[in-house]
Amino acid sequence: TAAREFIPAGEQHDRTAKLTDFILEQAIAAAAGVNRRQAGFGIAVNLSARLLSDKGLVLRLRAMLARHKLPPEMLTLELTETAELESSGPALDMLNALRDLGVTIAIDDYGTGLSTLEYLKKIPASEIKIDQSFVKTMLDNRSDLVMVQSTIALAHSLGRKVVAEGVEHQGVLDALIDMGWDVAQGYVIGRPMSIDSLTRRMSTERRSSVA
Repeated sequence: TAAREFIPAGEQHDRTAKLTDFILEQAIAAAAGVNRRQAGFGIAVNLSARLLSDKGLVLRLRAMLARHKLPPEMLTLELTETAELESSGPALDMLNALRDLGVTIAIDDYGTGLSTLEYLKKIPASEIKIDQSFVKTMLDNRSDLVMVQSTIALAHSLGRKVVAEGVEHQGVLDALIDMGWDVAQGYVIGRPMSIDSLTRRMSTERRSSVA
């Protein structure tokens, strides 16, 4: 896909930090705009573990949140490329500083790569995102179903929320509801859309719920 070509190209030319700053600025501004009309709207942005050595990240992020007047708890940073994350030292110090800023830390694509129990124990994340490769096939593959069920139980026992990625069918959503999942992400919830379309949808749903 285009994303799989674009992101490595940015990394190759050492543009990841600038690209992340740009995306963060745009996302925070958009979320702040929605919250001015309807409070309680949060937004999530991917954060490469490679950037946890950037000592200026926390200061820049704090300035963005203040500039757009977005409460920190309305921003989630989804930690990607956990293979690049050391289990101790400066990277974890940076994650703790981001958490102390008030933003939510999530472990992305859980179940793949090096997202092991050690990471759950050490990373100060309050959300775990189950990789869509398990969610999409869990009704047809017992081992994937067990993986999803056990991850939900483990996350809840640790006081963390669970986000299911790749929820594309009502049957999968119904099964997740029975398991007590917290948040779903996928086409059955909504397809990619512009911020204007999202705002109109939220306004319509709000009017419907009031009526």
